[in-house]
Amino acid sequence: MNKIFDYILSLIYPPKCVFCGKVIDKSDICSECEKTLPYTKGDSVYQKFLFVDKCISPLYYKDYVRRAVLRFKFSGCSCYSRRLGAIMSECAENNLDCGSIDMISCIPLSKKRLHDRGYNQAELLAREISKAVDVKFVPTLKKIKNNTAQSTIKDAKLRAKNVVGVYTVTDPETVKGKYILLVDDVVTTGSTVSECARMLKKAGAKAVYCITLARRED
Repeated sequence: MNKIFDYILSLIYPPKCVFCGKVIDKSDICSECEKTLPYTKGDSVYQKFLFVDKCISPLYYKDYVRRAVLRFKFSGCSCYSRRLGAIMSECAENNLDCGSIDMISCIPLSKKRLHDRGYNQAELLAREISKAVDVKFVPTLKKIKNNTAQSTIKDAKLRAKNVVGVYTVTDPETVKGKYILLVDDVVTTGSTVSECARMLKKAGAKAVYCITLARRED
């Protein structure tokens, strides 16, 4: 019975590539996108931001990647987290010593934005990575101030100023002496991840690494 239901469902809602939207058989990414996405390579995988020990990203934030992220965040496509998380997990396993990481956490949303969106896209990605690399997911941060959305601010200095005092650590004892992997969807100037890492280290975290799905192309 379940197989018949799944078959009917697939006819009504055929699976599509999360990036280009092409109808595909079973996977959630088409073979063309899998080969041609704007992957970061070599040193471009890494970025260094204040208070962040290492930041890695498997993709550049452009073209189909940008469109997929926008649908993931603003169009209710929470199911994208499986494919996007898998890409990030592979990047983490190839570029970090996952065995040394004590916990995986994420950039939090404000209560209002979480209510409006229905989910925190960074948390969905973090939970996918947590399962893939077998490191526990722990919410470590809370957003305590509703600041202006970073995406609406272009100046790097203003973006940095906009996030100061916005986040707090929920339980300092949980992060004290720990190696933490912080997850977000996109990193541009690094202001948000830097501020979150600053707060975690202020609370006693030993090291804070960061992984995002995509980064700005310099």
